[in-house]
Amino acid sequence: MPTGRFDESLAVTDRIAARMPPRERDEVIRQAEALPLRRDMVTLLTYVRDNKVIGTQSTGNLPLKAVHEVTTRFVHPPKLADKIGDYTYHVRSEEDVWPLFYLHVLAEVGGLVDAGRARRWRLKPPGDKFLVADPVPQVLFLLSTWWYRVNWLVAYPFEGMGDSLPPFLSALTLASLRRLPVKKRVAAGTFADRLIGEAGLTWTAPDPDVQRMALHGAVWRMILYVLRDFGVVTLEHRNKPLGRGSIRELVAFRVTPFGGPLLKALEM
Repeated sequence: MPTGRFDESLAVTDRIAARMPPRERDEVIRQAEALPLRRDMVTLLTYVRDNKVIGTQSTGNLPLKAVHEVTTRFVHPPKLADKIGDYTYHVRSEEDVWPLFYLHVLAEVGGLVDAGRARRWRLKPPGDKFLVADPVPQVLFLLSTWWYRVNWLVAYPFEGMGDSLPPFLSALTLASLRRLPVKKRVAAGTFADRLIGEAGLTWTAPDPDVQRMALHGAVWRMILYVLRDFGVVTLEHRNKPLGRGSIRELVAFRVTPFGGPLLKALEM
């Protein structure tokens, strides 16, 4: 089980690769190399290395100039402005841009960067190692950082679950995922209900239907959508009628052949 040190991720990756058939190993390498999240992290770290970036006075986050310059180089650049009627909404901080803020959290918690309020962002030695490493250990390091070191509530920052999650939630979630056959369709609601019950997750709203909806959203945002970004699962959605329109609802997921070895590596 990698605990957040980059050298450990390298060692675990080597052990996993040694047990895989050559064709399967080559496919995992190919998918890791193409993964947008990994490529975007390389973009962020390269930008920090090559530019003088001073964290904001209030939070230490990237200034807006850097937000624009970094995200335009992402594999899928996020929208930084949105027009609603006659009003154009512009992002006001890095925290308004989840794909970038998410990478910032992984980089800082994982010890890849040194950042702070009104301080220059710099790469730490693990950040330099990350940039020259192979794609698979890069992906495994980022995934293990999220799994074991980040407070998952950063992906679902609402007050209903309090300030912390059960300490065993990551292990319980991993065990549940590891039991799933690769490529098998799993109902997202059923998976969420089982995990909520086993972990004893609660929400403060008095209405049971609101509680269930909020907890489903938490499981999906903190776990399934994050794993989608790592290529560990694929997601299936449907358009659910709501009022005069509809919303996009998650209905099912599948563990991918690429995700199977990554979930196994998290246990080592």
